[in-house]
Amino acid sequence: MSSARDGVPEPDLLHRALATAIPDDETANRILSAAFDQAEDFGLRRFTMDDVARRVGVSRVTVYRYFPKKDQLINALLMREMRRFLTKLDAVIEAESTTEAKLAQGLVFCMTFLRAHRVLNRLLRTEPELILPHLTTKAGPVIAAARSWIARHVRDEVTAGRIALPDRDVDAVAELLVRTVISLVISPETVLPLDSPEEQQRLAAFYLVPLVAALRPR
Repeated sequence: MSSARDGVPEPDLLHRALATAIPDDETANRILSAAFDQAEDFGLRRFTMDDVARRVGVSRVTVYRYFPKKDQLINALLMREMRRFLTKLDAVIEAESTTEAKLAQGLVFCMTFLRAHRVLNRLLRTEPELILPHLTTKAGPVIAAARSWIARHVRDEVTAGRIALPDRDVDAVAELLVRTVISLVISPETVLPLDSPEEQQRLAAFYLVPLVAALRPR
C-alpha cells in the first residue's frame, strides 16, 4: 500500500481514511454497524446517538464513551467505509497478473461496490443535498484522492515496463477513470451494459482492453 513515504504524496482525504484511528473492539464494531444501519434506514438528518444505542442494545453513555460526538461517529463510519473500499480495491487489482485485467477488474469492482452501497444510495435518493455537492461542484477532494490512488497503480505498471505512458499523463488517465465511475454512480440510468457481471466484463473488454493495448511499449 503506497503513501507519501513512497514519494507520492496523497491528498488529505485519502490520508485520513487510512490513518484515522477507529476504535476496534467488539462493542465499537457493533456501534459502527448499527450506525451504518441507522444511516441506511433514516439518513443522516434523522441520525441520533440514542437510536444507535438502542440498535446496539447498550446505553447512550457507552456510545459516547467511544464516540463523544455525533459528528465523530459519522466521520468514523465514513472513514471505515472508505478504508473498506480502498482495501478491497487494492486486493482486486493486486490479484490480477495483467494490466488489462487489473484495469478491467478494478473498474468493475469500483462500479459494482459503489452502485450497490446501501448508505450511499440512500443519501443520493433521499438527502442528495448532503452528498451530491461532494461528488459534483465540490468534488475536488474526492477526485484528487481517488486519482492519486489509481495513479499509483498506473505508475506501478509503467515502472514494471508493462505500459508506456509519460508521467505527465498518468494523472490524466487516472482522473478520466475516476470521473467515469462517479458519473455512473450518481446517474445510474445508462445504456452501458452494467446489469450483470457478464455484461460488466464485456464492457471492460470492449472499452478498456484497447486502451491498454494503445499504451503498450512499442
